[in-house]
Amino acid sequence: MKHRQFMGVFLFILLTMVLGARTWAAEAIKIGVQLPLSGERAPIGRIIQNSVEMAVEDLNRKGGVNGASLEAIYQDDQDTEQGAVEAAKKLSQDPQVAALVGELFSRFVMASRDLVEQEGVPYLTGGTSPRTTEGAKWIFRVGASDALLTNLMARYVLEELKLKNLAVLHDSTGIHNARAEMLVKTLQEKYGTTPVVRATWKPGDKDFTAQLEQVKTSPAQALIALGETAEGGPFLKQVKALGLQVPVIAHRDFGVKKVLEEAGEAANGTLIVTEYSPSLQGPETQAWVTAYRQRYGTEPNVIAAQYFDAVLLLAEAMKKNGPTREKIKAGLEQLKDFKGVLADYTFDEKKNGVHRFLVVEIKGGKPALVTVLEEKL
Repeated sequence: MKHRQFMGVFLFILLTMVLGARTWAAEAIKIGVQLPLSGERAPIGRIIQNSVEMAVEDLNRKGGVNGASLEAIYQDDQDTEQGAVEAAKKLSQDPQVAALVGELFSRFVMASRDLVEQEGVPYLTGGTSPRTTEGAKWIFRVGASDALLTNLMARYVLEELKLKNLAVLHDSTGIHNARAEMLVKTLQEKYGTTPVVRATWKPGDKDFTAQLEQVKTSPAQALIALGETAEGGPFLKQVKALGLQVPVIAHRDFGVKKVLEEAGEAANGTLIVTEYSPSLQGPETQAWVTAYRQRYGTEPNVIAAQYFDAVLLLAEAMKKNGPTREKIKAGLEQLKDFKGVLADYTFDEKKNGVHRFLVVEIKGGKPALVTVLEEKL
């Protein structure tokens, strides 16, 4: 009798464990997404939403995370700093939300940072400002920081091209001005040199003649340009029209398809420093580009790649460690060379995931790989 009672209790416990495990596996794991679905930056929000949606569906089609499906919960931050804080608060204080895919705009990330750290929720951002992850425990960068960009750009020009007299021209506000400040600081502190020309333009300017004339009459051996996509085409055409013979080195915004089509032959010879050039990045990335294009009818840019990878990274961390916040954080920290569509990811002590840039030269309107700049870890 006692034996039968024992077996009955044992079978009951075993059945409860099995059913509990099935119930846990069947429950969707929720990922919160903080993004601008309204306001001026709503088009960026749609890119983020498309990529997250595509990644979640791809993962669920392949079995999800150890049998549990993923579910994205979108929270519009209305493209405001206060809205970003409120969106982060609503998502992070929901105990069912395991992790956040966060804002791209670094200022909004900074506004959300204290809350994210206080709530202890993994938060992945595509923002490039070094400040967003410095000293953070829970914020991870899906990409490379601007500190790495400017360090590698300076190293490439001075150590590999052996050019010392540089002109630095840039947009006078926002991210491009911040990058220029970091670049000049690196040139001064690490290489003991100061740009022979530093000139700026206002956002949206189309006439760069005055700035380029300064370069033309200077001893500059190379021109570094930092600006928005809309400025790239006119800028490169005016470089050619003025007959400047120095190499132009620019960040990725001057190397996108729209700029190259507008600039035409004037873009040829331009060197672009970028973490994303899908035609040069292997079959997996190219297959993803094709799938994205077929699904949404447009070419995926670097933002699309970052936020697709953000979901993959969270899923991989969950598969390795489990779906709780602490375990996801530990899982992200333990990832080594995880292959995404943008890059291979390993998070360092500053929570930076990407540690290389590509240098491509525009030839016949298309990028050709020149070299890969690797961070010296």
